[in-house]
Amino acid sequence: MSNAISHLKARYCRSIMNTASISPDTEARHLIDALTTERPTANVSPAVATAERDAYQCFHTLSDRLTGTTMSAAALEWARARKAILRWIDISA
Repeated sequence: MSNAISHLKARYCRSIMNTASISPDTEARHLIDALTTERPTANVSPAVATAERDAYQCFHTLSDRLTGTTMSAAALEWARARKAILRWIDISA
């Protein structure tokens, strides 16, 4: 299984989120939008696949919310995306 590859992707996404959190709104939107282009990892365990899918859904929701607004206006979606990434990291480790 490719759980190790999924784990690396989760850590990469966490790094992008951390960078976005200290970036100006325009740059943060671009970084979050880039996360929406990630594709699910093939051949992972069902638990990892679920955690990965949930995180990607949170990225899409956050990206949609950021359209035409500020980072602070998307605080709830931001928190959900962070939780989803941490769950993904824990499950894929």
